[in-house]
Amino acid sequence: MVESVLVTVFCCLLTGVVALLYSHEVRTTRAALGRGDVAQANVASRKAQSLVLFSLLFGLFASISWVVYVLVALYL
Repeated sequence: MVESVLVTVFCCLLTGVVALLYSHEVRTTRAALGRGDVAQANVASRKAQSLVLFSLLFGLFASISWVVYVLVALYL
């Protein structure tokens, strides 16, 4: 959940919010884990983890691209 919030704030808002929703779903499926529904909890957890990673990589790519663009624009 913490990773989703940080990615939403610092990297990519759109996919970060979706990751935040899946992270919340993982928290609510802990009750399902108590009932033995491990498959549903694992699916939600993998989706949230994938979206956090995608958001982080997209945010880093956008930031690095922006820095390169600014440097090229300043020095050319």
